[in-house]
Amino acid sequence: MLALAAAGQQSRALQVYRSARVRLDEELGVQPSEQLRRAQQLVLAGEGLGDDDGAAGAGAGPTASALPVPRTLPRRPTPMVGRTAELTAVVAAAEESAHRTVVVAVTGLTGVGKSALALEAGHSLRARFPDGALYHDAANDPSDAGVATALATFLRLLGITPESVPAERESRVGLFRSLLDGRRVLVVVDNLATTGPATAGYDVTDLLPNSAGSMALTTSRFPLPRLGATHPVPLRSLSAADTMALLAGIIGAERVAAEPVGAREVARLAAGMPLVVRIVGGRALQRPDLSLEELADRLDELGFAGDVPADMGVLRAGLDRVVDGLPAGARRVVEAVAHLPVDTFSGWVCGAVLGDRRAGDAALDVLVEASLVDPVVRDDHEPQYRLHDLVRAYVRGRLDRPVGSGVEVGSDLGAELVAVASWGLARNGPALERLPTRFVPAVPRPAAGGAGSGGGSGSGSAGGGGSGAVRSGTERSGAVGPDAGRAGPRRAPGVRVLRTDTPLLLACASLLADVRPDLSWRLVADCALGHDAWSDLQQWLDVEAVVATALGGDDDDSRLGTASLMLCRAWLLQDQRSASRVAGELAEEARARLVSLGAHRSAAAAALVVAQAATSLGVRAEAEAAVARAEESLALVPDATLAAWAAVARGTLHNDYDELADAAREFTLARELLADSPVTVANALATLELSRARRRQGDLAAASPLIDEALRLFAQIGDVHLYSYALDARAEVSLLAGRADDALDDASTAHERAVASRDAFLTARARRTRGRALLALGRLDEAEAEVRRGIDEFSALDRPLSVAFSYQVLAAVLAAKGDLVGSGEALGLERAALRRAQVRADDVGQHPPTPT
Repeated sequence: MLALAAAGQQSRALQVYRSARVRLDEELGVQPSEQLRRAQQLVLAGEGLGDDDGAAGAGAGPTASALPVPRTLPRRPTPMVGRTAELTAVVAAAEESAHRTVVVAVTGLTGVGKSALALEAGHSLRARFPDGALYHDAANDPSDAGVATALATFLRLLGITPESVPAERESRVGLFRSLLDGRRVLVVVDNLATTGPATAGYDVTDLLPNSAGSMALTTSRFPLPRLGATHPVPLRSLSAADTMALLAGIIGAERVAAEPVGAREVARLAAGMPLVVRIVGGRALQRPDLSLEELADRLDELGFAGDVPADMGVLRAGLDRVVDGLPAGARRVVEAVAHLPVDTFSGWVCGAVLGDRRAGDAALDVLVEASLVDPVVRDDHEPQYRLHDLVRAYVRGRLDRPVGSGVEVGSDLGAELVAVASWGLARNGPALERLPTRFVPAVPRPAAGGAGSGGGSGSGSAGGGGSGAVRSGTERSGAVGPDAGRAGPRRAPGVRVLRTDTPLLLACASLLADVRPDLSWRLVADCALGHDAWSDLQQWLDVEAVVATALGGDDDDSRLGTASLMLCRAWLLQDQRSASRVAGELAEEARARLVSLGAHRSAAAAALVVAQAATSLGVRAEAEAAVARAEESLALVPDATLAAWAAVARGTLHNDYDELADAAREFTLARELLADSPVTVANALATLELSRARRRQGDLAAASPLIDEALRLFAQIGDVHLYSYALDARAEVSLLAGRADDALDDASTAHERAVASRDAFLTARARRTRGRALLALGRLDEAEAEVRRGIDEFSALDRPLSVAFSYQVLAAVLAAKGDLVGSGEALGLERAALRRAQVRADDVGQHPPTPT
């Protein structure tokens, strides 16, 4: 009526009123509503509506108060949890809509709760949009015809009679926008289609407001550029806590509390998908005879293969549409990533699967936009991505390719793992050469084309000595093919990348051990070289054992792999676990094998591990002989880093035997050798040990800045493990300077970190330093307990010299307590420990070092 009157057709408007009144009376037996009668009065009065002659006044139109106020949003689902940030973003956008055109686009995976969020927001914004809320479910007809039908519906809801709705779509759009002008209406367009022939070229923007005041809120699986969204709101999976809260809201907190194991399993399998939680929760209410564990088993058994219940079929159909609608490259990446043996993956994996870095980047962009993968950002790691757990299960069931059933190189899964392993090696090669933590040299990269299932036959010897040696990773990487420079893997920047990718590379190494040992042992060696205190050393040791067992061939590559893994295991056991006796024996066997293979750099590193282990065990002659053997190998293949490590080894020996001037000379030499690359562990360790030598010479003025420099270097490198050793050293300096409180703080921190990294030697050493600080503070009972525990720990490690010095500290504690008898006994035990060290030294014809 109002629209006709505004167009100058007053008589027709009144006829509409009469027809409506008769129809209401005949069909419903009711009188016209107050709103309809008020509209009739406005038409009769002709207030600003034009006249019957068709001469409408300029700018004339029905008043907003007289137009209908549609409220067509479906009911909001209950409960809504875990979406506070997203709801806040939508509310903020609504506030902006008063001043400009606003389109909010909620995107996310099927079942993640896009529609629920849109409805929750729509109902929450009722007061902000007093002129109504219009809702259209685009899934019912995802085409241009569906848009035209929706426009007709919106016009009728806004007061246009069916016979007055224009037939032409353009006219409908114009009338719709005219009716919204100056009003505050929320338009919700749900489930926008993103792919398929029906959606090609259709324009959904006709349903959206184009002026300030009103706002559009849309939902879709992919971002749609044609919407011109001003506020994108990506929707991710719920957290574990929010998933549990949603489940409790559906089935009751009491039932969740009564069945905690089953509830956690349901939450795990639902993978943060609200739709799945609602389906399982609804089933739990319908079937109170079934436990939550039974419902979880049913959910797990669905596997998205074969027939599924109707409610889960909705979810599977949605995932079918998403995956089938992906470009071929993105679909292949999803299928490959779903079968990787880890939860997270780096972006370069996409390039490895497709054989081209840029194609991989493009595929990853699609997967992120489709909400199939979520970004994962962790401290001290490179950004990664996680494929949604439910999508992973769906893809595995769809392809019927379960992980863990064995790998065949010729299969798709085998080819994907080989590609990932090869690209990982290619990326690691340059990075390993630049690692500030490098001690063991990087192993040679595999020959071009790999060794096939034969495991590396004919790849030659290694390490830079002799003819036919396999060239290092900085010279060649056959893993990426001839277009490596154009579209191969990007160069890895360093330790963060190695730390990030270690779980994936170790998992690939384990799966490929029997079919591609040439790749497997190199991956394991790379992960050892990139290892630091944040890594899972036990995981590395377990995988190394599997791969070493698979290296049973007689070819040079298998022998090189066996020797290299021996060296890596020895180094890590010495460096991270202080297992000196086992480490020394392994390293010596590895050294002999590496020399025979011409791998002289690695042989030098093995000899230095032997030297470190012998020094720890107090066997000087063996340590000096090992350093000499290392220098013999380095004469054949010079390496400044390993030469610096050799100087550190000699300096440590001098320091242990009170030859402090010689020790300072060697540590200074190590720093000079590394002048061109000062930010290395070798330089930081040389600085740390030089500070110890200066401290023992009584030169605290020189020791203090050196220990601060060492701490700065370890922090810059990111080596938390050796930083802890430096903290213990700073505690010793603080003790000599009379700052017992500072010493206790540093020693306590070093002890906590040593326990966390399972370094038994540093645990005992830091505990002893704590005891000395407690002694200085007069807390004698605590000091005695700490020192006695330290003695037990040093004894278990077979460190007689450390035991001897600990008894010396214990004697001082007991003397301070007035227990002179106990103090004398402790000094006697100190002498006994020294005699044990002397016996060990006599076996190799040397004198024992000073207890430290």
